[in-house]
Amino acid sequence: MQYRPLLSAIGLCALTVWSASAQAQFADKRNSPTLYLQAGVAERDARALTIGSTIPMDWKTYWWGHAVTAHWDISLSAWNSDRMEQEGSRTIAVVGLVPTMRFHSKSQYPWFVEAGLGGYVSSKLYESRDKRFSTAFNFGTHIGVGYFTGMRRENEWSVRLEHLSNASIKRPNPGENFVQLRYARHF
Repeated sequence: MQYRPLLSAIGLCALTVWSASAQAQFADKRNSPTLYLQAGVAERDARALTIGSTIPMDWKTYWWGHAVTAHWDISLSAWNSDRMEQEGSRTIAVVGLVPTMRFHSKSQYPWFVEAGLGGYVSSKLYESRDKRFSTAFNFGTHIGVGYFTGMRRENEWSVRLEHLSNASIKRPNPGENFVQLRYARHF
């Protein structure tokens, strides 16, 4: 069955969130584990669909009266793109682990800004009409802005800009840029 790895990943994410939920630090849900669904598009023809989980780190500080927290972002993505030399499209699986810092606005405002830098491993080399990666391991950096909704801020909506490349480990290193929309549910 094609979907067995995807269902296993969803189950692993749910188990991780369930086991970490007892460590939530706030009465509202801003720094609790999440499960999320994310969709993105690249500059030309690539598309990405991602499921994942965020797990809070035991770290918090304040800058200018605003809370700054950190979390692990664990993801499984399917990237689909039209290929350079062949007709049709190709889908690859991409697994990511990204430590992320989040700057929360003061408690009465539901906005946040975040940034992260981490690693991604793909099942095959990424290839689109215009680009061909030379490594299956790549780094990803992102910035994003988001908004909490719900009585306990248990829903999270965000827009993210993400750049992935191999940091010139090997040539060619064309990189890919995604614009992503994410919905996360806090537990």
